Amino acid sequence: MPQYVAVVFVHGISNRAIDFASPMQRALLSELPNEKIGYVDFASVEWAGKVRHLQSNFMSKVQGAYPDIVDNRLRRFLLGGLGDAAAYQKTRPPANSSYSEIQTCITDTLARLDRDHEKKKNRPLIFIGHSLGCHIISSYAWDLNKLKQRTQADIQMEPLDIQQRWKELQEASKFRRLETFAGFVTLGSNMPLFTFAFARKDVRPITSAPDDSCGRTLKAAFPGIALDDRILGHARWLNFFSKRDILGFPLKPLYEAFEMDPILEDVCVKSESLRTRFVPYWSFLSAHKGYWTNRTVIGRTANLISNIIG
Repeated sequence: MPQYVAVVFVHGISNRAIDFASPMQRALLSELPNEKIGYVDFASVEWAGKVRHLQSNFMSKVQGAYPDIVDNRLRRFLLGGLGDAAAYQKTRPPANSSYSEIQTCITDTLARLDRDHEKKKNRPLIFIGHSLGCHIISSYAWDLNKLKQRTQADIQMEPLDIQQRWKELQEASKFRRLETFAGFVTLGSNMPLFTFAFARKDVRPITSAPDDSCGRTLKAAFPGIALDDRILGHARWLNFFSKRDILGFPLKPLYEAFEMDPILEDVCVKSESLRTRFVPYWSFLSAHKGYWTNRTVIGRTANLISNIIG
């Protein structure tokens, strides 16, 4: 029997479009066999609204005080890019932080998908992230996976919002607990940039189990522990990067201890536009944005979806 599959997109830095994933969604549907199209539901996590207004308000105040400062495309790209990355930092306490609000956007999207028809309950989940969205998905999966495996005894000293989140996870479906997490597609991932503050031994992928202070044996976040053997055999983390994209990196060198892990695959593509190939700034920009419709990306991702549907 074919499996229903949920595909969730998460955008990256400087995104201003609500329909950011539409080009890739259309391309994937055109690549999938006709008999499998009805088994896929797409959803997009648009989190920029949580931080974009702060950046816009700041720029308005700057121009009010210094009218000769130009608000051009390059400045907006840098303000949005660096501002988005800076906003997504874990803080203490986490409540009401941009980090928490952005993760809540993913939680809400999964909750909406989880309310679908009964026959789609606990279906396999595929995340597709671009740029900063790759780090957002990875940290979301890591945080959720570690939190759900804590016990009631060791959660008592945490802030009330974390205790409430833990309780919700204990009662949540396998889908919302990411136990059906079957595919991870990263486009132009800049995840390495967020790891340099940590010791090398502490930089690990979501395919590895987190440490437990009480000595318990924990499970890794990906692939999900509720997947059956057939789907588990097709579970993959496909990381697409372009040599022209100065914000997109291969991930195998980051996770040296996991270089032989067959689940994670770095795939080098030419995502830049041919028209911008010899113009340095525009070549990088087109490469960073070009994954959404790149033929290799679409073909490999559609094949992943098709294999998981069965």
